[in-house]
Amino acid sequence: MDVLYTLRVQARYSRWANAQLLGFCDTLEDDVRKRRWMGPQGSIHGLFNRMLLLDRIWLGRMLGKPYGHRDTDQILYNDYGLLRAERMRTDTEIMNFVQNLAEPNLDRQVTFTLEYEPRECTLQLGECLMNLLHRQSTQRGQIMALLQQSDVEPPTLDIVTMPGMAD
Repeated sequence: MDVLYTLRVQARYSRWANAQLLGFCDTLEDDVRKRRWMGPQGSIHGLFNRMLLLDRIWLGRMLGKPYGHRDTDQILYNDYGLLRAERMRTDTEIMNFVQNLAEPNLDRQVTFTLEYEPRECTLQLGECLMNLLHRQSTQRGQIMALLQQSDVEPPTLDIVTMPGMAD
């Protein structure tokens, strides 16, 4: 199994898993999604915003189009419907970006400045993508933990339940 195949599967899985999680969160009242819980970002809504913001920052770095933002705790969208739509649009953009990559592009150098520690960093494009997709998994896990605190059974996000994966 090669790296590009793995990244493509992970991008497809991330889009599917985010859609599953958002679909489940559609059934929750807005006050439940925005309720302050113990944990990072304090709310399900806050975590979805942070995931979207960080994805846009990393995608901007890879595309050479820096994404303007105040800080990484910024709430991009207070309205859940708009947040949901932008999450899905961004997931499709990430998936299309990965699908259109050729193997040699994974070694391309991406140089950027860290926000939290102003210094210049350089990573390979493949490393940037692995970071983006891994971080999404981590943040989905945090959202699942908050859902469990709210006494609801979150959806199954096992990759074998993704259509077309393990038929």
